[in-house]
Amino acid sequence: MIVLGRVFMPPVDCPFHAIDDALAAVPSDVHFRFVEVHAEATSEKIAMGWKLDGRVGCVYGTHTHVATADARVLPKGTAYITDLGMTGPHDGVIGRVKENVLHRFETSMHAPFDVARGDVRLNGALVTLDSNTGCATGVERIEVRE
Repeated sequence: MIVLGRVFMPPVDCPFHAIDDALAAVPSDVHFRFVEVHAEATSEKIAMGWKLDGRVGCVYGTHTHVATADARVLPKGTAYITDLGMTGPHDGVIGRVKENVLHRFETSMHAPFDVARGDVRLNGALVTLDSNTGCATGVERIEVRE
């Protein structure tokens, strides 16, 4: 399941209410539940992790393209990481040609955000779940370099 954050993002329904409705619709025999929190603010992602602790196997954040170093299993058994990070070129600004991004920041003028090249990495997390409970027994941040 995916929920969208509201802080610094276009207006959407409350993700904290929407996830309750979404989880209520999941059949009870589904043990492995992952929730992606696509949001800008780390505080919003962390709050969702605490809300869902023990209700899903994993809560992971996306959107910022920067991997966080906070992977852990929360007290009630939910694997959590604030942002998985980016899969793509790291020799730029969140995967884009750095000179173009700098031009736009410095001048407020349009610049094409062409995809950068070089230093390609895959970021993510390896989550281990208990097949009986659906709860996490481990989570580890991973990074694979070309």
